[in-house]
Amino acid sequence: MSRLIVSMQVSIDGFVDSEVPGSAWQLWNWGPEWPWSGDLRAAFNGLLAEASGLVLSRPMADEGYLGHWGRMAQAHPDDPDWEFSRAISRLPVFVVSRTGRPEREWPRTTVLNGELADTVAQAKKQAEGDLVCFGGAGLVSALLREDLVDELRLFVNPGFAGAGATVFGPQLTDRRYRAARSTAFECGVVETRWVR
Repeated sequence: MSRLIVSMQVSIDGFVDSEVPGSAWQLWNWGPEWPWSGDLRAAFNGLLAEASGLVLSRPMADEGYLGHWGRMAQAHPDDPDWEFSRAISRLPVFVVSRTGRPEREWPRTTVLNGELADTVAQAKKQAEGDLVCFGGAGLVSALLREDLVDELRLFVNPGFAGAGATVFGPQLTDRRYRAARSTAFECGVVETRWVR
């Protein structure tokens, strides 16, 4: 049975971005300099190796997520550390949208409109395997609120955001996840995995 896995970087204080100017909560901001240690790179590559598809919000797709990782895949064609970028470039992508079809198309992408539970069910059926969702924050918050997340994989960075967006809130206080695994990596990031 297909599962929906949410994977996000978060700060120690639980934010997924920072409103504080100059905040350095995030060890890696997805740029070309990649300070993650080899053990974390391998774990992240493993996450994508097991996926059958990706789920993104329309804003993430509009902001160039797929194009960015496509360029990274081309820049590192034979580097095993960057296998995840090649996976992003070949996996089917499901964009969840409330506003109909976008003006532009993205490669290997299906835009799903409608109620969130229905669109997630459609994506699971089409992917025939586990889906990985990287966000954004609004989509992940809605997925959690509607109890559609089968596994949370949080990459907790060794810094504090201070203030910013979070995917958690009081609407989740009646939910429980079971701890599946926690791994501390050499660079200071801790991956926590929580399942329903």
